[in-house]
Amino acid sequence: MKKTPRIVTLAILLAFVLAGISCNRSKEVPKLTPEQSRIAEDLKKSVEESKKAMVAKVNGADISMYDLINEMNAIAPHYIKSDQKRDPETDEKIKKDALDRLIYRELAVQEAVRQGMKVRPETVENELKKLKANLKSEDAYKQYLAKSGLTEEGIKKKIERGFLVEMITEKEIFDKIKVDPELVKKTYAKEKASYKGASGKQMSFEEARPLIEEELMTTAVHKREDQWVEELKKTARIEITLAQSAKGIHSTK
Repeated sequence: MKKTPRIVTLAILLAFVLAGISCNRSKEVPKLTPEQSRIAEDLKKSVEESKKAMVAKVNGADISMYDLINEMNAIAPHYIKSDQKRDPETDEKIKKDALDRLIYRELAVQEAVRQGMKVRPETVENELKKLKANLKSEDAYKQYLAKSGLTEEGIKKKIERGFLVEMITEKEIFDKIKVDPELVKKTYAKEKASYKGASGKQMSFEEARPLIEEELMTTAVHKREDQWVEELKKTARIEITLAQSAKGIHSTK
């Protein structure tokens, strides 16, 4: 089992890159009304402004307000249910978590580069082709670029960074942990009553073992991740530059 909700894997990064695709899946791209065009232009200006406002620096690499807002939008559903009202406390938690993730991701990418990891250009191109295929048409792709404030090179860079994060976390986290078979047995013996099937029947050890291994692996991954991030932070220069006037920002989800 090599998945954990705390690791920002390529799948999550690509989900961010592909955000907003669902509304553009039709082959026919409707023309914008004058009012829609004005709103789109205002949005574009806001995006450009947010790209210029920096909220943090990691070893000299900038993290922009644009990055922060998009990350907040990406993780907001984990904090806010469809029937739940927004509140300042939740927004603050989302903002903090989003900034932590961005700093973590930047540290991971920098470490991957330091270790000489590289992503083949054809790998990035293949992911870009998948994006264009999902959008169905060239016009939809161009509209997506305009709406997101990204250039094609910007998308390629995000895809490349996503692969670098996967590569370095595979090496520094997943490859350095394993589940002790004896601990699996002890866990089953201690918590046997909690492992039951859909019918409510007690699971045998063999039936429960995959569940126990997954639980132990997730715990081990979280522990190793925290340890690794602390190792990276010890030698990193991290400066939070999020202005006081920007503390009221919130995701748009």
